[in-house]
Amino acid sequence: MSPSGETPADRPATASDPDGGQDGAEQVTFSDGSWAELSRDGEGWTLRIDDIRQAHVGPVHQPPELTSVRWMLAALGGALPARSAHLGGSLLTLPRAIAARRPDAEQVVVELEPALVALVESRFPPPPGVRIEVGDARSWLETPTAGDLDAVVLDIFAGNRIPPAFTSRECFAAARQALGPGGVLVINSVAGPQLEFTRRELATLQDVFTSVAMIIQGSVLHGARFGNATFIASDAPLDVAGIQANLAGDSSKGVLLTDLDEIVGAAAPVTDADAMWSPAPDLPDYEGALTAIDAMRAMVRELKPPG
Repeated sequence: MSPSGETPADRPATASDPDGGQDGAEQVTFSDGSWAELSRDGEGWTLRIDDIRQAHVGPVHQPPELTSVRWMLAALGGALPARSAHLGGSLLTLPRAIAARRPDAEQVVVELEPALVALVESRFPPPPGVRIEVGDARSWLETPTAGDLDAVVLDIFAGNRIPPAFTSRECFAAARQALGPGGVLVINSVAGPQLEFTRRELATLQDVFTSVAMIIQGSVLHGARFGNATFIASDAPLDVAGIQANLAGDSSKGVLLTDLDEIVGAAAPVTDADAMWSPAPDLPDYEGALTAIDAMRAMVRELKPPG
C-alpha cells in the first residue's frame, strides 16, 4: 500500500534506529514529513501508519498475514498472472506472494514514496521477477508502454484513504487500456457503514468493464462496521470458481459477490472532476473500550461489600 498519493518533495528517505519509534519500532520518515513504524512481528515485519497495519513481510511459504492481501491474491483466480503491474508498492507483500507461487511471473511495482523503495531495497529485497519503479502510479498507468498486462493491482492509500486519482472512471479506463485480452483489474478498497463510496466505485467499474465482482465480509456489507473490500473487474468472464476456491476456508470469511445491481442501485459513477476520496477509517476505539472496562471494574470493587 502506498501511504502517499501526492508528489513527494525531493528529500532523502530516512529510517531511524530502533529507539526512534514506540516499543522498539523503527520510524520510517516519508518525503512529505509523515512517518510510519516498522516493527518485528513474529516471523516477519509489520509496517504501521497511524497505528493501522498497512503491510507485512513474512515467510513466503505461508498465506499472507493481511486479509486484504489474501483477498487480492484470491481475486486473481486459479491461474496467477504472468505479467502484472502493482500500483502502490509498500513492502511488496502481494508481489512476493505471487513470485513464491509463480516464479516465472514478471511484475512491475510503481511506488511514489522513495523512503519505501529505499527500505525495501536495503532490508527486504524484491524477489526475482519483481522490478520497482519510483514514480506517480497514475501517470505510469496512462503511458502507452503500460499495455498488454494480465493483471493491474491498485493498492494506493494516502493517510489511510484512497486518493481521488485512483477512484475515478478515468483511472479505471486507463487500467483497462493497460490490460491485455482477459486481463483483470484488482483494487484494494474499503467499505464503511454508509456504503456510498463502495456503491459509486462499483458503479464506476460497471461503467468501464463488462464483468465486476467484489469480495467483502457480511458484517461490513450490512453496515455493522468499517472494513476492506476487494473489487475485481475485467472485460472477460471472471474466474468465479477459482476465486471462490481461493477464499474457501479463509479465516476472514470473505465472500465473493457477482450480482451487484441491488448494492449499486442508482449510484453515479465517479469522475476525476468529483475528486472523491475514500472515507476515513472508522475503526473501533479499543483503547477507549479498555479504559471504560477498567473504570467499570473499579466501580464494582468499590460497591462490593467488604469481606
